Amino acid sequence: MKGLKALFHIRETYIGIAATIAFQLIFFTFWMTAYDGINDRADNLTIGFMSEDAGIGQEVINGLQQSLPFTTKDFTSIEQAEKALDQRQITMIIHIPADFTAQLHAGKEANIIYSINQANASLVKSMMDGVAKQVTEEVNHTLYPVQQGEVLKAFSQQFSQLPLEPNIASKVQDSVAATITGVKDQTVTSTIIKTNDAKGFAANFVPLMVIISSFVGAMVMIMQHQQAAEIVQHSVSKWSLFFARQLVNIAVAFILPLLTIGLMKLFSISSGESFFTIYLFQAFMFWAFLCLAQVFVIIFGNLGMIFNICALSLQLVTSGVLVPNVMLSDFYHRLASFLPATYGADGYYTIIFGGSSESLTNNSSSLGMIIAVTLAIATIAVALKKPKIAQHVEVTIPQ
Repeated sequence: MKGLKALFHIRETYIGIAATIAFQLIFFTFWMTAYDGINDRADNLTIGFMSEDAGIGQEVINGLQQSLPFTTKDFTSIEQAEKALDQRQITMIIHIPADFTAQLHAGKEANIIYSINQANASLVKSMMDGVAKQVTEEVNHTLYPVQQGEVLKAFSQQFSQLPLEPNIASKVQDSVAATITGVKDQTVTSTIIKTNDAKGFAANFVPLMVIISSFVGAMVMIMQHQQAAEIVQHSVSKWSLFFARQLVNIAVAFILPLLTIGLMKLFSISSGESFFTIYLFQAFMFWAFLCLAQVFVIIFGNLGMIFNICALSLQLVTSGVLVPNVMLSDFYHRLASFLPATYGADGYYTIIFGGSSESLTNNSSSLGMIIAVTLAIATIAVALKKPKIAQHVEVTIPQ
């Protein structure tokens, strides 16, 4: 009982219990509200259409644009569509080749080409796979009577040119029946091209894993440094202490990428980007995490941990690694643009799966802006804080 009484006379005991409760409340609140109604926001995803066939192919495209519950965008060239797919502006391309109508009229199988970018959240990839299969089935269901009608029309013309003798008429009828029977009910096939596909199932989880490990690591490091700062704050000026902490943050941020890249190599996670590119991006991302976590503890002290728990939950929800942030509600979608995990996840999709290197530059610039803003806020907070007078504190343990 003496040990129990001693623990409950220390503030950190209550903070630890509060943190446990806060984790439950915060994660349930943010995750359940952020993911509520996601299926109703499928129209926030964009599918690109490219038809090189002005006949039946264009009619198919027009029908799909009316029936699919997504935002659609027409492209005039496959190169433009592939560039938009590579930059994750669209989630899939539905491409109708130029010979689509000719193949149907000839009684042959026509083909629809689907291109799906694998550098996306798992939900989007599985959704687009399902859409491709469903579209092919619906197009087949619609076009089978069309092809059947074309066959009947062709044989009717042949039949009218023949003498109407019973034996010949019977042969023509048999020929028509045999031909119609030979027409497949699957007149359209599908080709699914998965762009930016990474080898290995584990590669799909690298963006999520890096986000979690980096921010949780940043949280723990900042909290420990805050406790260390409280111990020495009476013997060191606040500015000397603040700048020393920034130097430690920068040093760790630029050393950690060596471990990250080494672990990726160890577990055979390959990338098309150079060592230097991955190194700099990981350094900027971790530095941004450290600066964000630091702001809350500098302003609120140990209670800043509660805000960091909120930041962790919000970043996992809005980063786009589980559910694309375009499918979130407007509040969470806007909030995502202010959080470093959004740019970290998008950058790691490019690093792991491939895509436009321009996105890495843009994401790094956004991370740099977050670093600058959070450092400015932390500096102002330190400037407004009054230096504490040295005190001798004793903890009395009840008997």
